[in-house]
Amino acid sequence: MGYLDTLKDKRIAVLGLGISGLGTVRFLHAHNLQPVLVDSREQVPTQIWLDSHVPHLEQRFGPLANADLPSFDVILIGPGLALATPEVQQAMSAGVEVIGDVELFARINTKPVLAVTGSNGKSTVVSLLANVLECGGLHVGLGGNIGTAVLDLLAQDADAYVLELSSFQLETTSSLKAKAACILNLCEDHMDRYDDMAGYIDAKQRIYQGCELAIFNASDKDTVPANGAEALSFALDNADYHITQHDGEAYFAFQGKPILPCSKTVLPGSHNRLNVLAVMAMCHSCEFDAGVFERALSEFKGLDHRCQYVDTIKGVRYFNDSKATNVGATIAAINGLADEPGRLLLIAGGDAKGADLSPLREPLAQYVDELICLGKDGGAIAALKAGSHTVADMAQAVRLAKSLAQPQDIVLLAPACASLDMYANYMVRGNDFAHNVQEGEL
Repeated sequence: MGYLDTLKDKRIAVLGLGISGLGTVRFLHAHNLQPVLVDSREQVPTQIWLDSHVPHLEQRFGPLANADLPSFDVILIGPGLALATPEVQQAMSAGVEVIGDVELFARINTKPVLAVTGSNGKSTVVSLLANVLECGGLHVGLGGNIGTAVLDLLAQDADAYVLELSSFQLETTSSLKAKAACILNLCEDHMDRYDDMAGYIDAKQRIYQGCELAIFNASDKDTVPANGAEALSFALDNADYHITQHDGEAYFAFQGKPILPCSKTVLPGSHNRLNVLAVMAMCHSCEFDAGVFERALSEFKGLDHRCQYVDTIKGVRYFNDSKATNVGATIAAINGLADEPGRLLLIAGGDAKGADLSPLREPLAQYVDELICLGKDGGAIAALKAGSHTVADMAQAVRLAKSLAQPQDIVLLAPACASLDMYANYMVRGNDFAHNVQEGEL
């Protein structure tokens, strides 16, 4: 851990004491480093842990203008704080190095990294990828923007690390040099953080810096590596990893060569076929045989709140995709279920975070038979489709869906919005949907 030695003579601040910041403090403290703790809040949610484990560390809580950030050598900034924050800009202008926990991880780590980002599907892809690698005989550490804090992974005896990375994390990362790096897809998101879509794309593209192999979506030009890295593509067709017909059946394939029947995965929808193709591309250099993928796919049932099957009631299937917190995720969910029999009833709405909702108009017209909307921006979504319904809460939405649905129909919760206008998080929203689906049913 040579880089840690260079920090011993540095004056370090940990800025932002949420989950990521707490992981950074825990890691630094375990290696006998004594950072100053800084947060713009007077009281932080991790205060109890800080008081009980590191009461000796200096705390500067409250307005950042009072934290004297230019006095530090290194600031380890949490992903919730933008580099554009004036006090952070002032520190950078004074020569202070500002990095995130992923960059600190990258400077210390010596094991292979497989890194994934994108607007939608990241958690499903990294979880399936980790499962494939485990089935291939590797001990894998999975973390980053999912599960384990990235610095905590370094304590694991892993052969390789699989990281889910957000654009916020990538903003402060430059040394990752992943063995394989992937941008799954890009659509408008976090426009409350970025000036425009170009800024968001630039942040995502940082995942390709120094990577050995870039994996991109052939159907999404913004995912093509801008740095000219060696690359492989995935898409349903016209890509290195794609779907082909073989012996009258759809197969996952590489450059026309069948690998495995698509029927071997229990994950529904074309968007999940794309996820599998991305995973296969990420594993390209591992040269796994089809049996490894078959074992992994047979074990993997998908993730909670991500187009998750809830129940079949009176012939109607219910799916919970509460994790679809932006327009692109909802379009992917709609398109993924478009070929299923029966009609599609969609429940959508919440806080759109200022995003452009208009791309929903065409898939709503083409594939959605009944649209039920709720939440802060529910009315704006309802306005995109004639004959839509607006309701006050999830209970009303599900009751209306049940009254409208017929046998073989699908009821899908895919909100295209964040949940914080009505719920603590998207998990609580998804659980409320599932509870109301099963309420009163035998």
